[in-house]
Amino acid sequence: MPSGQKVWVAYFQNTTVYPAASVALKRALFDQFSALRGIVPAATPAEGDLLVEGTLTGYGAGNASYTATDIVKEYRLTVSAQITVRRKGDEKNAKPLWKGSVSAWQDYPVATTIELQRSNEDAALLAASRKLAQQVIWNLEQGY
Repeated sequence: MPSGQKVWVAYFQNTTVYPAASVALKRALFDQFSALRGIVPAATPAEGDLLVEGTLTGYGAGNASYTATDIVKEYRLTVSAQITVRRKGDEKNAKPLWKGSVSAWQDYPVATTIELQRSNEDAALLAASRKLAQQVIWNLEQGY
């Protein structure tokens, strides 16, 4: 993928009950395209050389590790999505550059207060979204 291109990431449909997750994923895709490949965000879909769209299909947290006394020490947040990447001008029914399912996870510590717990989960969401965005870019490049 040549640098200097622009990418447009559409707002993700969200089949989960966590609205912030689709926003985090969109932001992570913009950030990772820019940081990893020099592909900058487009201001509008018409300006994008690459168009990314998809659906956030999963968001869940579960126990990841325990203390010696069997108390939860860490949670694991997992996000998953169906994503399609197209070239500018391609018809909706044309074969996309890449289409597939991706998921990523991030562990985060148990906190002593609900506020800290929410903050830890938010940080894990950002990290998992960044990992998911990196997977999209790597999968897209494998198709080149």
